[in-house]
Parts: sequence; C-alpha cells; structure tokens
Amino acid sequence: MASKARPDTGSGAKNPDSYHHGALREALLTGARELLDERGEDGFSLSALARRLGVSTAAPYRHFADRDALLHAVGDLGYEELRRRLLRADEAADGPADTLVGMCAAYLRFAQDNPALFGILFRSRGTHRQSPTGPASFQPLIDAVTEAQRRGVLDSGASPLVLARSIWAAVHGLAVLHLNGGFAKLGLDDTPERLAADTLAAMLRTPDGPAPV
Repeated sequence: MASKARPDTGSGAKNPDSYHHGALREALLTGARELLDERGEDGFSLSALARRLGVSTAAPYRHFADRDALLHAVGDLGYEELRRRLLRADEAADGPADTLVGMCAAYLRFAQDNPALFGILFRSRGTHRQSPTGPASFQPLIDAVTEAQRRGVLDSGASPLVLARSIWAAVHGLAVLHLNGGFAKLGLDDTPERLAADTLAAMLRTPDGPAPV
C-alpha cells in the first residue's frame, strides 16, 4: 500500500518530523515570540511561523489547536518572565518602599521592552482561558504590599489584594499610555523608574508623612 503523501513544504523546507517532539513545540514558541516582536499581533500567523521554521503549514497543529492556542502559550511564558523581573526588583531593593517602586518600574520596563507580548497578556482571545502562570506572576507584588503594610509604609487597614490591584491598575495605565505615546504627546514622558516613583509617592507613607521614593 502506498504511503500517504506529505504536504508540500516548499523549497528547502524541513520535514516536520526532523524535529524531536518536544523540540518542535519549543521552536514554535521561540519563533512565535520572535515573529511577534517583528510584526506585532496583527502580522502574526501560523503559516508565517511555519515558513520561518522551515516546516509544513500543518506542523504547528501538532502541538496547538489554532493561532489563539499558541498565543495563549506564548502569553504563559510572558507571565513567567514578568514574574522573574518582579522578583529581581525585590532582590535589588532596599526596603519596602523601594521594593514597590522597583517592581512597578520593572513592569513598565517589561512593557517597553516587549510591546507585542505585553499586548497579548491581558487580552482575551476566543474562548476565555485563565493562564495558570498569570496569577503566580502577580504574587510578588501582593507579597510586597503585605510587607509594606507590616512595615507601616502602606495603609494597614486595606486588603493587601485590593491595594496590590490598585497599584497594578495604576502602573498598567502608565504602561499603556507610555506605549501609545500619550505622555509624549503631552510632553509628560519620562523613564519607567521616574514614572513609577512619581505614581507611588502619593500611596506610600512613613510615620511622618509620605515615604521618600
């Protein structure tokens, strides 16, 4: 019995079976991230990704049901990268106020460094699916808020989750305005570190008044 013909992969294309099972999935995720950086979400497609990797257009479907499923997986990796940045900011900080400012600056820097990836993290595509790594990526901020409350740098009467969510909402708004050129248009643009410090100055406090940032 004749074997089933493989799809035409084009000149010079790799046979998708030349990738080890796990290596193909890793290559798809790495290539998707690169393609997003270059073309943005609107310019991203599974066929373009397949051409980049030199595999058949059917190859991505061996690991991902569709384009949205692959973008969900890329987003999961983005959440983990964001979490690592927040933890590094915590390690480099000197005190709870500095930790919060550093984490917010790290969030802004992450958005600035990865605009396309940042854009897909908080956008629902197709059927809503909660990221398993999304909540974990924000735990460092919740922990930092809890410690700041314990040390009297933030209002101890409010829920740590509510405070962390409020700080996140503020810094996320800064990130979107910064990426869209809103601050530059008004002549208010600044570095992520300065934007973070100025925004948190009104929230942080010491026994004698606002905390220095």
